Amino acid sequence: MKNIIVIIGSGFGGIAAALRAKKKGFEVIIIERNKNIGGKAQIFKDNNFFFDTGPTIITAPYLFEELFNIFGKKLKTYVKILELKNWYKFYFFDNTSFKYCANITKTKNNIKNFSQNDLKNYKHLLFISQSFFDICFKIFSNKPFNNFYQMIKCIPIFINLKCYKSYFYLINHYLKNNKLKQIFSIYPLLIGGNPYKISCLYSLILYLERKGGIHFPKGGIGKLIQNLELLMLEEGIKIYTGVCVKKIITHKKKAISILLNNNHYINSKYIISNIEPIHLYKNILKKDLNIKKNLSNLEYSIGLFILYFGTNYFYSKISHHTIFFNKYYTKSIKNIFNNTCFSKTNICIYLHHPNQTDHFCKHSTFYALIPVPNLNLYNNWSRYESETFVQSIITILDSNLLPKLKKNIITCFYITPTFFKEKYHSIYGSGFSISPNLNQIAWFRFHNKSENIKNLYLVGAGTHPGAGIPGVLLSAKIIDKLII
Repeated sequence: MKNIIVIIGSGFGGIAAALRAKKKGFEVIIIERNKNIGGKAQIFKDNNFFFDTGPTIITAPYLFEELFNIFGKKLKTYVKILELKNWYKFYFFDNTSFKYCANITKTKNNIKNFSQNDLKNYKHLLFISQSFFDICFKIFSNKPFNNFYQMIKCIPIFINLKCYKSYFYLINHYLKNNKLKQIFSIYPLLIGGNPYKISCLYSLILYLERKGGIHFPKGGIGKLIQNLELLMLEEGIKIYTGVCVKKIITHKKKAISILLNNNHYINSKYIISNIEPIHLYKNILKKDLNIKKNLSNLEYSIGLFILYFGTNYFYSKISHHTIFFNKYYTKSIKNIFNNTCFSKTNICIYLHHPNQTDHFCKHSTFYALIPVPNLNLYNNWSRYESETFVQSIITILDSNLLPKLKKNIITCFYITPTFFKEKYHSIYGSGFSISPNLNQIAWFRFHNKSENIKNLYLVGAGTHPGAGIPGVLLSAKIIDKLII
């Protein structure tokens, strides 16, 4: 059999896996069912406005730099990565606001304005965050957890770090001001998790940002995808888009080929999957595989409702990353994970405004992301309900952040969890695959090497180490160590 690796799917994890496999000398073929590569990181165009559709925050740019460096090339010659000075601007219902920025002195002064006592507490929180980063990010996220013995060796460390405590427990323990608690407890939602349920180890994100900064590629995330595609083509990676994998053909617990929807077969030495793991096992392998997870008992991450809109006015006072908290923050967060209480008026909004950093347009392009329940908990996204929700979002933004938005808006469209289910085969339309609960991380998450098929590997949000751009890029790095 030829030295061929087939990669199913082309999100960041699949792209990184393809480049690393090519460097090892394999002939690499990417199969992507959608029109363009990039997974959830696409570009939408509407009425001469361009919108990034997926992730918006880069916290570990070195992971992208590595993909170019292994071929003796430089990322900066393809796309410029801009470092943000102002990270987030948080707005509250009572018109108060908080600016979280790269300058630690300014950040501490802003914390001091909210709570003198929490200034010292924030320093302690960062110290704890660094402890989690040094162990969980630097060490564990670079290693596969393909057998339980690897997990057993880590249990004493997890216990010593009190990883069994929730993320919100940690924030609540160190910070006393309620608004600061809201600010620093919002982070789990960035990877689809429940702050009141996922492990406190995810506080490592706080130090990850502080250590490496927050970045944005000039031209947008879509521009970064385009240049990664250019790099792959330069290195001879074959990319086929608009083609679906119907089935993985196996023999004696080994994958030997894939069957495409055009009835063509491609033989391969290895297969790397960058699609939803449950979709892979249930619909592509099409076998009753005895994997160690009861698929029906898995808990899935939040859904996402995203409103894209452009205006004929440049909102110069709106930061690149803005988060608006409603009056009943705690209740609204818990409602996202409760199938009986979700309210479309009691919401928090993340607002992405790339024009503030990258002045590619005289007007303003926005993407307003609202965390919502996945389709297993709430599925009333009819056209009427969705458009009513859109008007509610616009009203909130008009009243609190974007004056005269109703007058200035000139283009507008949205996607719901149903879009994620249909477009990306996301189970229940979840935005980040399975939830990063303590019983769904490391060995308990989908393994990077299949438990049943000897030469099948998995990358992406549903696999170890988890969701978010750093997580999926690291999953490809783990695969690089497993494939000889």
